[in-house]
Amino acid sequence: MTKFAQIVRSLVVVVVAVCASACTSVPRTPNQAYFNVGDVVGADKEYQFLAITTEEAWHIEVEYTTPEGESDWCQFSATEGKGNTTITMTFGANPLTVERALTITIHFTSEDIVLPFTQRATSNTTDNEDLSGWLELPAFEADGTRTYFSKHMLSSKGNRERSFSLLYDSDIYHSHWVAYPLCSGNMNGSGNRQDDWGIFDPNIPTEKQLYMKNSYYGNYDRGHLLPSASRLGSNEDNYKTFYPTNMSPQLSGLNQQKWAGIENQVRDWAEGCDTLYVVTGSVFRTVGGNETISYTNCRSDNSKDVAIPNYYYKALLQYRKSSNTYQALAIWVPHKAATGGATLNDVITIDKLEERTGMDFFPNLQDAVENAVEGKVENIYWGF
Repeated sequence: MTKFAQIVRSLVVVVVAVCASACTSVPRTPNQAYFNVGDVVGADKEYQFLAITTEEAWHIEVEYTTPEGESDWCQFSATEGKGNTTITMTFGANPLTVERALTITIHFTSEDIVLPFTQRATSNTTDNEDLSGWLELPAFEADGTRTYFSKHMLSSKGNRERSFSLLYDSDIYHSHWVAYPLCSGNMNGSGNRQDDWGIFDPNIPTEKQLYMKNSYYGNYDRGHLLPSASRLGSNEDNYKTFYPTNMSPQLSGLNQQKWAGIENQVRDWAEGCDTLYVVTGSVFRTVGGNETISYTNCRSDNSKDVAIPNYYYKALLQYRKSSNTYQALAIWVPHKAATGGATLNDVITIDKLEERTGMDFFPNLQDAVENAVEGKVENIYWGF
């Protein structure tokens, strides 16, 4: 081969390589923007992180929506730039008795992403004066230091109707109970299971909760106390069931077997009446008992010891509007692997449940009704 031919061949190779490089499709990173702990935070939260992933230039526009006169309460570490970044939002604790809200629009070269953001009001964790009509609530005390009462509303109902409430113990990183009403309207809708782990209950200080991106050590599932399948009115309704305050380290052999069967039964009972009021609880030691309490850790937050319940229960109050009647029972299940659903062997009266737990269930019922339904179980109403 002549020297001239070698030069021509080399040029051809270079041209082909350049063309191949230029013609190869390089996938573009999609534009993304998200908060690191969800779009709703507690009143005591003082900052938030907004992550942006992009290859484009961007700038931020903020609209303050509530409350009136509370504009510019949030400061951003940056409002424009190019490429990936994490922005610090600083706003301090909310001193108001109403929520503060804003809408963030991230303008990219090719599109916009809109993110609503809300900071809870201080009254959301302390104002319990409006709870007298909530029949599902047990009697409780919350000191706001170790034990926290947290209530959440249904987004699918415009936040006008309650979804669930709970009493959380930050010493053991576990709720003692979660209480909620069940009816067709709050179980069914357009929602899907979100599986959005690693979020936090906005009504409780973040540092007193578990970061549950991963499950517990051992053969324990992240067991819902309020089941995900019982809140499918909207994606936001379902999202809230993934708060760590609604989770329990439950043996897979119980969570995916007998307990799942019980949850299905409870939903069936709710479909058959106007409203079923439910308290799902965890018992670590019965009244007068000396049960050993064991602990585990969360794989993504292993510095915090989580108490493992020795028993689970469901306290159920059924209301039928047509006859204006109430019926009640309790289901008591030891924390061990088991199959099937609830049987008569698992059923006890509410009075018996109160003896074992030391709690007062359904205190917002009229005394005469409460006394009548808590001491007996009418099996015919429950299909046993």
